[in-house]
Amino acid sequence: MEYLIKYTSCQEIERITGEDLKTIKQWKKGTRKVPASAIRLLRLYIEGDASALLGKDWDGHVFRDNMLFIPEWRRGLTPGEIRALFWQVQLISSLKKEIELLKEELERRNNEFDSLEVKADFYRRQLVLESRFGMILQKSFY
Repeated sequence: MEYLIKYTSCQEIERITGEDLKTIKQWKKGTRKVPASAIRLLRLYIEGDASALLGKDWDGHVFRDNMLFIPEWRRGLTPGEIRALFWQVQLISSLKKEIELLKEELERRNNEFDSLEVKADFYRRQLVLESRFGMILQKSFY
């Protein structure tokens, strides 16, 4: 990681790390050891390597051109898109709950419909029987 210190200007390192110029010059000369935290911060800022500061879980995630690039995604995400993801997750959760309620309502209505079909079939058979009985009675009185 020496190249980060060697090829970056003192003013840039000062701006990124907040260290004073005297300390940065000692880092560049090699008379003072560069703290791991400064190296991590420089890796994140210069290379965009998110794992440098956030850990191994962030391997492959890179910040570049004010966007977060994710290994499984072709293009980077802007800060606005990352913020919008929260609302999309909330919306998805809400829609899943609504779908579940609609499925329950549909099941209840289907059961009600089946019950009404059974009743309609019963009344249809009753009507046929009563019609036949009426015809039998009618024929018997002639």
